[in-house]
Amino acid sequence: MRSFRFPRFTIVLMIACFLTISSAILLAAEISRRVGLPYIEASPNMLALWWRQLPSMFVTGLAVSCAFGAIGYGVLIILHRTGLQRLSRLDVRSSR
Repeated sequence: MRSFRFPRFTIVLMIACFLTISSAILLAAEISRRVGLPYIEASPNMLALWWRQLPSMFVTGLAVSCAFGAIGYGVLIILHRTGLQRLSRLDVRSSR
């Protein structure tokens, strides 16, 4: 039986996907902590605290969206360089 090895670049992409998913989970946990912070009973003024944290939450969301967009764009560029678009023009029936 012939052994199979993933290409190095595939391993790098798998690690990048794992780190992206892990950071998204950590970011969701941090955002949920920030949203729940004003509802603590010891919080002096919930409305002022909410308005103070709102801009940072929007900036964080925008930064994460831009990061995911850049990662997706990079993956598309890499797939284009590997010649993946040629698979759509592949004629399987003529090879017989």
